Amino acid sequence: MIDNIGKPFFSSFKVDESLNWQMSRAEKYTLIGLLQELKPDVAIEIGTYQGGSLQVISHYSKNVYSIDISKAPGDLLASRFSNVEFVVGDSSRCLIDIFEKIKNDNRRLDFILVDGDHTRKGVYRDLEAIYSYPHIHPVTILMHDSFNPECRKGIRDFLKKHPEHITYAELDYVTGSYWHNDTYREMWGGLAMVKMDPNHKSAPIEIGQSQKHLFAGTYLHSIHLIKDRLQFLFPLKRKIFKMLGKKNRAEIYDTF
Repeated sequence: MIDNIGKPFFSSFKVDESLNWQMSRAEKYTLIGLLQELKPDVAIEIGTYQGGSLQVISHYSKNVYSIDISKAPGDLLASRFSNVEFVVGDSSRCLIDIFEKIKNDNRRLDFILVDGDHTRKGVYRDLEAIYSYPHIHPVTILMHDSFNPECRKGIRDFLKKHPEHITYAELDYVTGSYWHNDTYREMWGGLAMVKMDPNHKSAPIEIGQSQKHLFAGTYLHSIHLIKDRLQFLFPLKRKIFKMLGKKNRAEIYDTF
């Protein structure tokens, strides 16, 4: 994958260039700046991949849980990050056990990056799992790829169903774009931010979409008008790949 929207990158944070960090410059600066401010006691990352964002989360947090469906990230990165516990499995199921462990250890969960399952249902399940637990302290949640139509729908579905305890919600905290690799007009990137406070009892706030018109205009010229309506064919695509002896992206990812 060609990373031409995240480089060159100038920061006092020393980036490990060997780790594939699939974020734009704006997203990288935002993650660094936010974590410098939060300095989490405990942080959680959903979707490890090759450790690009994990290097920042690990640096500014005392302890980190990094969840992925593949064991490959842990095999690759465990020796690099001594304060990170790698968890393999379905994030929506793993989260509750992690929350319980944080509570039993008398620690404070301050930050979660949601960057795992990029389907509408997957994003919703992750946020639902986070919300359903009776948290004690406020939590800042950052969601990558909020400019992707399916991810965005998952976030909006969640916020509309669960407005309680939400003190801030912005789908375009950082704006995404057409992706920069060889895909045709696919909308990716962007960061949504949600701040959740279990002690918040006032009226629900409005869901911020500061770049709503940009999103709508971009969508009208995107491949998603067709692609997202043909998702029911994806299982057939996997079968064809298997018959041809080829690997799809998920299988390649399992063994990077």
